[in-house]
Amino acid sequence: MAAAEEKQIAEAPGSLVKKLEAAIGKENVKTSKMERLLYSHDLAPLPKETQLAFKNIPDVVVRPKNTADVQKIVQIAYEEGIPITPRGASSWGLGGSMPIFGGILIDMAGKMNKILNVDVDNLCATVEAGAEYKKIYEACLEKGMLLGSYPSSFPSATIGGWLAKDGVGIGSYKYGGPGNNLRNMKVVMPDGSLIDTGFDHVADNSAGYNLNALMVGAEGTLGIICEVTVKLQPAPEILKNNSYSFDRLEALQQPLWEICRARISPLHISFSDGKHFEYLRKSGRHAPEVGTILNVTFEGSKEEVAREEGIVDAIVIKGGGKKMGDEVGKHEWDERCYEFRSREVGLSSIPGEVVTRLKDFADVTSKCYSLMNEYKMEGAIIGIMCDRNTVMFMPYFFFDPDSLISMTCYAFNKKLSDLSFEHGGRPLGFGAFFAGNLQIIRGKDAAKQMKAIKKALDEKEIMNPGKLLGMKTRYGIGISSGLFEFGMDAMGVGKKLLPRHDQFDEKAEVYEAERHNNEHPDHKV
Repeated sequence: MAAAEEKQIAEAPGSLVKKLEAAIGKENVKTSKMERLLYSHDLAPLPKETQLAFKNIPDVVVRPKNTADVQKIVQIAYEEGIPITPRGASSWGLGGSMPIFGGILIDMAGKMNKILNVDVDNLCATVEAGAEYKKIYEACLEKGMLLGSYPSSFPSATIGGWLAKDGVGIGSYKYGGPGNNLRNMKVVMPDGSLIDTGFDHVADNSAGYNLNALMVGAEGTLGIICEVTVKLQPAPEILKNNSYSFDRLEALQQPLWEICRARISPLHISFSDGKHFEYLRKSGRHAPEVGTILNVTFEGSKEEVAREEGIVDAIVIKGGGKKMGDEVGKHEWDERCYEFRSREVGLSSIPGEVVTRLKDFADVTSKCYSLMNEYKMEGAIIGIMCDRNTVMFMPYFFFDPDSLISMTCYAFNKKLSDLSFEHGGRPLGFGAFFAGNLQIIRGKDAAKQMKAIKKALDEKEIMNPGKLLGMKTRYGIGISSGLFEFGMDAMGVGKKLLPRHDQFDEKAEVYEAERHNNEHPDHKV
């Protein structure tokens, strides 16, 4: 068993707390039960029974002020053999920022959230890892610069978190993911040393091993990202989103194919089905009554935008779609980062994330709906085009986080992953819950080499253990990919046997009544 796993502790020992307080200040070290509970989950709340498998409540929470503080924390953890879990805004849902073995949780968003410099001359910006994407985006626009891509959760998501996941999001179609827009990072390694992974102002070609690429997507298992320098683009003259309606989601197959094969480069392409808008309306939000909406976002000069818009308009009309008014396009753009507003009725939702080939769009969509019906799910399908041939499907479903039975919903994500494999794709990300997928996705030999890299860089296995490289319980017991698949399939059988329970409509009725009573106290319902 790894040293970090052997070092599990019921409460943070006084000696560890005193070392941390001496290193970074008493006010930045938190040990209260309430404080630690706040950091025990991410976007997907978990029933308390999961603590039987994972020690997801950290023993101590620390809030570093700067990179030097992070180095001090990691050096203490390295000496003590204590596991470390770095955390940004935790706007992801696979347990990547949730402890497995307790230990030290480093809150990177608490105080390390500053924008250090927007460099117009060198087309780059340097920020701390806990900086929110929305603030970075706006700071760059103020100086006439555009941050090419950012996560759909950008009002709260941190730059370090998205780089650690290497996600896809808004602008990825044209500018790629976070790794494609990266110049350099300052990363604290497992022994407390500090490295630069690239160069602030120039490309890192022909410079040996690409350390940017090594750290991006590592989910915090190799080091802690502290500062980031990103590439910027000159801000466009026009940025415009157009919305197009279709009768059903499957009908987007041919129009998407032609748009992605045309010599145009929209900033962003996304889609949402009719159920998505239905849930929004039931939760009191303004939403159109349509079968599905395709959003295509253009940016550039007036002439360039007009040319690309004309090409897409013609493709949509030929494919049976209709162009909606500019007010709809603007509304959809304004709402691009609030896909899950319907949770306001009082339910949680879990998104699935898989990528498949564009040529399989209609087939995957149809099978995804069949899966949702088979598993009696209440949910909808949204997604984006990651590049000209990669579709990211993000079906989401509602569940009650206080119910252990609701955990059977995770079986849908496993079946969704199987569906993506059948169509030349794969699921996105690992975290704690899908770390058992590594060998399935990468293959036995590649997974072996990735584990060797981890062992070489993190010999004591203190850096975000139990994630990405294999699923483990709090007791250090590994869960093989075969056992993981068996367990998820068993949960799936259980989910299909359970009676259908349309929780959303029930919650929506109560939510609407409460909203009405608050707005009209003299006419309560």
